[in-house]
Amino acid sequence: MTASPNTPLAGLRILDATTFLSGPYCTLMLAGLGAEVIKVEQPRQGDPARQSPPFAGPRGGSGSPETPEDMSFSILKRCRNKKSITLNLKTEKGKEMFLQLARQVDVVVENFRPGIMDRLGVGYNRLREVNPALIYCTISGFGITGAYAGLPAFDIVVQAMSGLMSINGLPDSPPEKVGMTLGDMAAGLFAAVGILAALQHRHRTGQGQLVECSMLDALMAMILDDAPDFWASQGLPMKVGNRLRRLTPFNSYPTTDGHVVIAGGHDGLWERILQVMGREDLVGDPRYRRQADRTARADEVDAIIAAWTSVHTTQEVVDALVRAEVPVGPVRNVLEALEDRELLQRKAVVPLEHPLVGTLPQFKAMGLPIKFSEAEAGFTRPAPLLGEHNLEVYSRMLGLDEKTLADLAGEGVI
Repeated sequence: MTASPNTPLAGLRILDATTFLSGPYCTLMLAGLGAEVIKVEQPRQGDPARQSPPFAGPRGGSGSPETPEDMSFSILKRCRNKKSITLNLKTEKGKEMFLQLARQVDVVVENFRPGIMDRLGVGYNRLREVNPALIYCTISGFGITGAYAGLPAFDIVVQAMSGLMSINGLPDSPPEKVGMTLGDMAAGLFAAVGILAALQHRHRTGQGQLVECSMLDALMAMILDDAPDFWASQGLPMKVGNRLRRLTPFNSYPTTDGHVVIAGGHDGLWERILQVMGREDLVGDPRYRRQADRTARADEVDAIIAAWTSVHTTQEVVDALVRAEVPVGPVRNVLEALEDRELLQRKAVVPLEHPLVGTLPQFKAMGLPIKFSEAEAGFTRPAPLLGEHNLEVYSRMLGLDEKTLADLAGEGVI
């Protein structure tokens, strides 16, 4: 099945030699936008993520495979809209076939440790010889140059080295990573942006090029939107929990049945909050009138608000502040967020699809978080089985018939 001709990236062909998360997340975004993404996997075992728990199948979810149809949640979510072919790049025939495929694609994406693709004979310098217009994107933990280039990377390592763990949590808490693989995902998103920019550059100049993105660079780009070096120079703690140093009130507050977050981003909002709480006596109080005053007395401000929220339900607090047009929201757990009717209606959250079982309504996946007024986009096909598109891709792009493919499979090439 091909993408709709009305998708933003219809006609774009991508050879996807990625594994685990950073690379597959990048190509997932591009597949959702309509690119033909051909995922290249090792014969027999495929992407290592195929063996990563948990699994889903005809009996539901489980910590280990219970049936031959069970597939990893990681693959079911990250490989939607993609096609899977198997190819052994350690064989000479496999390398030659990869080069032939690279001649016919717009983009190659890989996230192996720097140097591995070169050692296999299919790195950027080799591929641009056969396809000068090729966009080659490499995603790594620490970049392809410098002393860190050869280091193996997992998300927690990059979160640690970026300093993210030093600013996450409460002031007296030990270093903590955020509760998601932010380094992988950030790198994948930045890489997707880089690929689209390189395609636009090629459209103007006809030139292909190398696009590089690292997990460490991606996290640093996000962290440095704030000013941690300035706050440290003022002797302030790096960790502030749910507060924001620039704005007060800006925190989570207890209610009778949970917590809410309230963000009073300017002086007018502070006055509205006071009026909702029935604390008109504090309107114009010089201790709290300006943002800088409130930030200097953040503990006092938070105590004033908590005294009010703690005697009301979460819904009562939210309703009252929404009426006053104050930014507020309930603190929900992930399971509660997954059942949000608005998110489901906007298809920000969609049912998980299995290529053999069909819809798994009890499990959810992300929808494409980008909407278009004049184009179609989204995830319309489930993740592929390992090698599911061998015949389609190899016959269409390389002219190979079923017998040849069977011989190549017997030789361990595909």
